[in-house]
Amino acid sequence: MEQKQSNRVTMFKTTIGILNDSKPVWSGTAPFVTAVQDFNDVISAIDQSAQTQETPMTGVTVDKHSARESLEDVLFLVCEALGVIGHTANDNDLIALVDLTPSGMHKLSDEELANRATTIMDRANAKKADLATLNVTQTTLDELTQSLQAFKATKERPREAVANRAAETQSLASLIRRGNDILRNRIDPMVNLFRRSDSKFVASYRSARVVVDRRATHASPKPPTPTPPVS
Repeated sequence: MEQKQSNRVTMFKTTIGILNDSKPVWSGTAPFVTAVQDFNDVISAIDQSAQTQETPMTGVTVDKHSARESLEDVLFLVCEALGVIGHTANDNDLIALVDLTPSGMHKLSDEELANRATTIMDRANAKKADLATLNVTQTTLDELTQSLQAFKATKERPREAVANRAAETQSLASLIRRGNDILRNRIDPMVNLFRRSDSKFVASYRSARVVVDRRATHASPKPPTPTPPVS
């Protein structure tokens, strides 16, 4: 949440606090009750949107890296075995397919690695008998399948998280505009109706409605003015 938005939301919550404390003053006015409920709903939606927007992305990124490392580890073993089979059978297509070093795998994009691993897995499943003679068992092939599935499941999550945060940023701005509209066009005018009957409530409300720039309150003090030298 941007600082200006945070300042505005702080004002919203201060204002709703004053309104809740003063409920006996306005609870007999049906349109006022409805407006306050709508305003409360907006604040709840803002909190939920902000929580989603501010969720750290570290977890999904770490999950993707971990899944990629697991895939690369077992894929390298299968490639080495298939390379031996390819050279024995003079299968140049297979040799080229599995010509992958660990550093070469690192250079592949996520999509390239997923596609390459899928093709290699298909060739490995067709060479199970030959692979077994090189101690690459069904257990290893199952590990490759599971690692590939796990990587495919996680590789798009960081991008999805970014997209979700962008969507929540737009939603947050829209909710704040809605909250401003409820205050300015519904609650503010109704509060003014109590100017004669409960001036204390009106004054408290108006004080709460002020948006405070929190950055300004924490500004660094100005350096002291230097004392001119004595002549």
